[in-house]
Amino acid sequence: MTFPYPETDYQEDNRGQFHFSSRSGWMNDVNGPVYYRGVYHLYYQHAPNSLVWDTMHWGHATSTDLLHWTQQPIALDPQVHPGDLWSGGGVVDLENVSGLKDGDDDPILVYSGTNGVTVFYSVDGGNTFLTYADGKKVATPGGTSRDPKVFWDPVSETWGMVVWSDEGGNGVDFYTSTSLLDWTFASRYAAEWLFECPNLIRMPIDDGHRWVLHAGSGKYVVGEWDGTAYHSDWTEPQRINQTETFAGAGYYAALNFENMPGGRIVSMAWQGENKGSIWTGNASFPVDLTLHHTPDGLRVFSTPIPELASLRTSSETWDNLTIADSTQQLPAGSTYELEATVDVSQATRFTLKVGREVTYEAQRLDGAELRPVDGKVKLRLLVDRDQLDVFGNDGEVYQSYNVRPTELELTAEGRAVVEQLTIHQLGSIWR
Repeated sequence: MTFPYPETDYQEDNRGQFHFSSRSGWMNDVNGPVYYRGVYHLYYQHAPNSLVWDTMHWGHATSTDLLHWTQQPIALDPQVHPGDLWSGGGVVDLENVSGLKDGDDDPILVYSGTNGVTVFYSVDGGNTFLTYADGKKVATPGGTSRDPKVFWDPVSETWGMVVWSDEGGNGVDFYTSTSLLDWTFASRYAAEWLFECPNLIRMPIDDGHRWVLHAGSGKYVVGEWDGTAYHSDWTEPQRINQTETFAGAGYYAALNFENMPGGRIVSMAWQGENKGSIWTGNASFPVDLTLHHTPDGLRVFSTPIPELASLRTSSETWDNLTIADSTQQLPAGSTYELEATVDVSQATRFTLKVGREVTYEAQRLDGAELRPVDGKVKLRLLVDRDQLDVFGNDGEVYQSYNVRPTELELTAEGRAVVEQLTIHQLGSIWR
C-alpha cells in the first residue's frame, strides 16, 4: 500500500499536540476503530493529496496507548478497492465465523460503500485489506444509503449491522448475520434526527445493559435491542456532545473502538474546523463513554481517557481564589489540562476565557444544563492549540470546539470561589 506523506515534525501552526491529525492531507469521519493484540487501529476518511474533501480513501494510524499515534500506509485505496470508500465500521472476527482466516491473525472486517455495503478484510492484523467477493454488495437498503456499522449481540449470539438510509425519511436499516458476510434484513428504525454515521452501543448500567443508538450528530436515544429490532420509548433524543454538531463542526461522526478489553467504550469523533499548511481536520481526544442515572433519566457521560495523565509534564494548583465582579488572569500556555471546582452559589455568571468563553450561568454550561452539587460545579478543559474539549461534573456535559487559545482569564458576575484550580502542562504525543 502507498505512503504518500511528506516528512513532518508535527509542529505546523494550529497542529494539535495531543489530538490526532493525519500526517498530511484531508481527514474527516473516524472509521472502523478496533483494538487488536495490544494495538489500537484508527481508520478515517481521508484525501491524502488534498486539503479539501476529495476522492475518499481510508487513512490509517496505530497506537499502543490511545495517545501516541503512528501514521501507517493507506488502508483502503480507490485504485485497489472498488466502490465509494465512505464511512463505515469494523470488527475483529475472533471465532473466524467468516471463514476468512489465512495465517495466525484473526480476520479484521471493515464495511463501507454507498447505496449498498461492501466488505473488505485483513488477514495480517489490520494493516492491508482484501476485497470480499470482488466487491459484491452484501446488503442494499432502499433509497440513498451509507455508513454501515457492525455490532455483536451476546444475548442472541448474532452480529447486527446498522446502516443509514433515507427511504421514507431519515432512519436506519438493521441487518443480522452469523457469518459477518451473509446479511438478512431485520427491521427499520425511522427518526428525522437519525442522520448519517449511525452507531449502536451496548452499555452497562446497574446489573444489566441498555442499548444506545446515536447519529453522526451525537444525538442519541436509550432503548433495547431484541436481536432483530431496536425499541426506545424516548420521544426526543439527547446529545453526547452538547454543541451545534454537523459535518465539519467541532464534533461529528463518532465511533467507539471494537474488541476492547473489559468491554470498555472509547469513542473518537471528527473535529472539522481546524487546518494547517499540509493537513486539514483532526480527531477529538478519546473519551470513555458510560451510562448514568440522572434526575432526568439515563444519560451518556463522556470523560477523557485516564491515559491522558501520562502526558502531564508539570502541574500548578491555586486554592480558594475569590473572584467578585472582577477578572483574574492565570499563566497557562497553549497545551494544557485544567481542572477546577467552583462554588457558584453566589455568582450569577462565571466564565473561563481560553480563546472561547466557557460560561456557567443559570445552571447551564454554554447552554447545556449542569446542576450544581452543594452549590459547586466541576469543570475540566483540554486546551490544545486549536482544539478545546470541555467537560462538566465528571462528564455530564461534554463539548468540543476548534478555537485558538488565548491567555487564561477567570471572570465572575457576583462572587465565585474557585476552591481549587489545577493546570497540568501536557507534552506532545508526536515522537
